Amino acid sequence: MGLEFLARVRNSTLWLAALAALMVANYAGWRMGLGLAAGAAWSLANLGLLERLIVTITGSECRTSVSARRAGWVLAGMLALFGAGALLLRVLPPAALVAGFLGPFVVMVFKAVAALLLDSPLWARLTRSPWRSLALVLVVAALAWGVAASLPSLGGASPAPEPQAQAAAPAAGHAAEPVAKPGSAGPEKFPNVVSLLVKSNPGTEWSHVLHRFEPVIFSLFVALVLSLVAFLATRRKQLVPGPFQNGVEYVVELLYDFVVGILGPHHGPHFVPYLGTLFIYILAMNLFGLIPFMDSPTSSLNVTVGLALCTFLYVQYTGIRELGVLGYVDHMAGSPRSAISWCMVPIMLPVHLIGELAKPVSLSCRLFGNVFGEDMLLVAFTSLGVATLSFMHSPVGIPWQFPFLVLALLTSTIQALVFTVLSTIYLLLMLPHEHSQEEAVHPVH
Repeated sequence: MGLEFLARVRNSTLWLAALAALMVANYAGWRMGLGLAAGAAWSLANLGLLERLIVTITGSECRTSVSARRAGWVLAGMLALFGAGALLLRVLPPAALVAGFLGPFVVMVFKAVAALLLDSPLWARLTRSPWRSLALVLVVAALAWGVAASLPSLGGASPAPEPQAQAAAPAAGHAAEPVAKPGSAGPEKFPNVVSLLVKSNPGTEWSHVLHRFEPVIFSLFVALVLSLVAFLATRRKQLVPGPFQNGVEYVVELLYDFVVGILGPHHGPHFVPYLGTLFIYILAMNLFGLIPFMDSPTSSLNVTVGLALCTFLYVQYTGIRELGVLGYVDHMAGSPRSAISWCMVPIMLPVHLIGELAKPVSLSCRLFGNVFGEDMLLVAFTSLGVATLSFMHSPVGIPWQFPFLVLALLTSTIQALVFTVLSTIYLLLMLPHEHSQEEAVHPVH
C-alpha cells in the first residue's frame, strides 16, 4: 500500500508540476518556471532513490552482495543528486527550486487528508444526497473565490489613474506619436520557447537570429523528430513486428493505398515516398502548435511557400521527364491536334502557364490561412476565458478554447490531406494518360 501511495504521489506531482511550471513561466518568466520544474524533478528523483534504498535494505535478500552493491549505487546516486541540487541553486532562482522541491510533500499531505476525509462517516453523510453534494461544491467554490479575491497579486484591481494623468494623456497623444516596437505589429500568438528566449534577451545578436528564423527552427525540429521515428521503426525490422513498427507500417500502407488509388499502379508507387512524406510532415507541423510552448511552422507563410514551391518544381520536373521537352510544351499548349486547336494555342498556352503559376500560390495561402486562423482563434477564446472571470478576481479562467483544440485536430488533418491530394492531382494531370498512348498506337478513324 505504501509503494502504491508513492506511485500515485509521483503521478500527481508530475502533472501538477508541469502545469504549474507552464503557468509560472508564462507569467513570471522562463527562469522561474524552469526552476519550479527542476525543483520538482529533483525532489521526485530523491524520493525515488530513497524508495529504492528502503526496498533494498528491508528486502528478503538484504544481506547478499548484490543488494549491498545496489544500495551503494543508490547512495552514490543520492550524493550526485545533492551535488546537482547545489549547482541548480547557483543557476536558477532558489525560491522556485524550493517551491518545486516541496511539491511532492504537499501532494502527500493533501492525499493523506483526502484519504482520511473520504473514509470518514461525515463525508458519507454529506455525499449521501446529490443536493448535499451540490451544496458542498458551491461552498468550496465560494471559499476558493474568496481566498483568490483576497490576494492582490492574483487578481486585485489596479488603482485608477489620477485625474491629472487622465487629462494629460490626450495632450501627450498629440505631442508624440506612439512608436511601434519591432515585431509587435499584428496579432500575437501564444508564447513559445523561441519567443520567450527572444523576450528575455532582447539586445543580443543571437536573439535576433532566433526571432528571424523561428519558423525554420521549428520546421527543422519537426523533421528531426520524424527522422528519429523513422530510424527507430526501421532499425530492427522483425518478421512479426512490435507495436511501434506495426503502427508505422500501418501508416505507410494507408498512404501507399491512397496514392496508388489516385495515380494508378503504374505511376503510383514511384510517388509514394514524396507524397507520403509531404502528408506526414505537414500534419506533424500543423499539430506541433497544439503542444504548450511550441509553434506550428505552417502558420508562417515562409514555410508554406517553400512546401508549395517544392511541389511546383517536382510537378514540372515530372512533366519534362515523363513527356520530354517537346511533349511538355505540347501539353502546356493544350495538345493541339486539329486546325481549330492550333488556332487556340495563343490562348491556351498563357492560360496553362498562369494556371501552373497559380498552383503554388493557392497551396501556400490555403495552408497558411487555415493554420494561422486556428492559432488566432485559440488565442482569442483563451483571452475570452481569462476576461470572463477577470471581474471576479479569479486566477483561473473558463477554458473556452477547449472545443476548438479538439476541432484543430480535425482541421489540421484535413489541411494536410488537402495539400497532399492537390499535389497528387497536379502530378496526375502532368503524367501521360493511358488513353492518349493507346490512341497513338491505335488511332481512331
